[in-house]
Amino acid sequence: MRSARIRILILMLADVLCFTLIPIAVIWCMDAFFWEAPVNWKIYLRMWPFIGVFVGCNIFIRLYHGDVAYPGAALGAIEEQRRIFFSTALAYLLLFAFLALSHRAQGISRMALILSWLLTFLLLPIFRWWARCLMKRYRFGQIRVLIAGAGLTGTMVAKELRRDKYFGFDVVGFLDDSPKLRDSCPVEGVPVVGTLGYARKAARKYNTDYMICCIPITLVTEMLENYSKYFRHVMIIPDNRVFPISWAYPVYLSGFSGIEIRNQLLLPMPRMAKGILEVFVSLVAFVTLLPLFLILAFLVKISSRGPIFYRARRLGVNRKTIRVLKFRTMYVDADQRLETLLAEDPEMERQWREKFKLENDPRVTPLGRFLRKTSLDELPQFWNVLTGDMAVIGPRPIVEAEVKYYGERYASLSRVKPGITGLWQVSGRSELDYPQRVNLDISYIMNWTIWMDYYIFLKTVKEVILCRGAR
Repeated sequence: MRSARIRILILMLADVLCFTLIPIAVIWCMDAFFWEAPVNWKIYLRMWPFIGVFVGCNIFIRLYHGDVAYPGAALGAIEEQRRIFFSTALAYLLLFAFLALSHRAQGISRMALILSWLLTFLLLPIFRWWARCLMKRYRFGQIRVLIAGAGLTGTMVAKELRRDKYFGFDVVGFLDDSPKLRDSCPVEGVPVVGTLGYARKAARKYNTDYMICCIPITLVTEMLENYSKYFRHVMIIPDNRVFPISWAYPVYLSGFSGIEIRNQLLLPMPRMAKGILEVFVSLVAFVTLLPLFLILAFLVKISSRGPIFYRARRLGVNRKTIRVLKFRTMYVDADQRLETLLAEDPEMERQWREKFKLENDPRVTPLGRFLRKTSLDELPQFWNVLTGDMAVIGPRPIVEAEVKYYGERYASLSRVKPGITGLWQVSGRSELDYPQRVNLDISYIMNWTIWMDYYIFLKTVKEVILCRGAR
């Protein structure tokens, strides 16, 4: 499809720009600040053909195909980050091999090349994000898509596709059999264009070969058989429920087909690897942030009466009560203030009942507002990671009263450690309603990979810098 080819070409140009500019910037900086002898640019400029090798590695690793060329699959950004790592590593390994075998490494700084690889791996997603922003803003390279099902799941998917620049989808309409939804616009600017039986004509009319089915799970097989005849790509998002994809494998048994699901967070080796890595991260955080810890502790102590730390009661693994450490952000009589406020203000009572949070919370001190907005109040939780009660990244820690909102899904939540940050914190945080929070927590558990943790870590840094979502 023409729009997909345009999209791939623009992403390819962004990759070439990144692969070209970063080595030049690294060499220039090392020449200006570290090297005594002037750099011989001719030696480095002779390596320009490796731009083609880099693009070839991207093609080989499929950075322009599948879920990335059509980036609508759940957590596609995480899969893209994984592929970027392997693609850039392969490209630079080939470069090192060529220099070694051709005896042309004299005068070329290996340290500059290693730094170039690390920065390319870290910054290439940003270059691609800029490219997607341009495509979204000027509406070119967009992939037209129809959504089957205009219910709650369908409308949520449509809103997310229109909001997020990563996906690159242009939702042209819904298909739904409900008479109540005929000729309506469940999402602003996206009408219901016909019934489910109208799919074939709709594909031709709107010139699209991509369909997203937001339908009851019982209809999945029927929909796949019907829609795969008219659309090259059919995505299934059933019933607004979380479905494991990262560790789902096709299984074939004597003519029967199925899916095997592996929950990595319940397997010993992945859990051990994640735990060791997070303890290391926590130790590094403690050492590097110690001056900031001391300054914040001093400010909390002198700004209002009370202790420096607040020990919140939360549920850990197997429903065990743990004490989550935070810098104190509330007045010492916060509980009494809350009772009085909820009794006198119905709107505040509604907010507390729905989200267990309050806007413009009067219990919070002036310094506490700053600490919460910047998420600095949560820094002491690295101690909880070292003691084994929490993880750096995981589902959000909840109180006993919140268990009812998870229902039978709490059994999955209770088997993993809660995290300082997680998927819900980087996906809207305080703006999310409770069903969305639950879905994000369960999605993290069922689809965990080390690349998901890396993605959440980067998103957390971004959210903290921009002071978004926290209250």
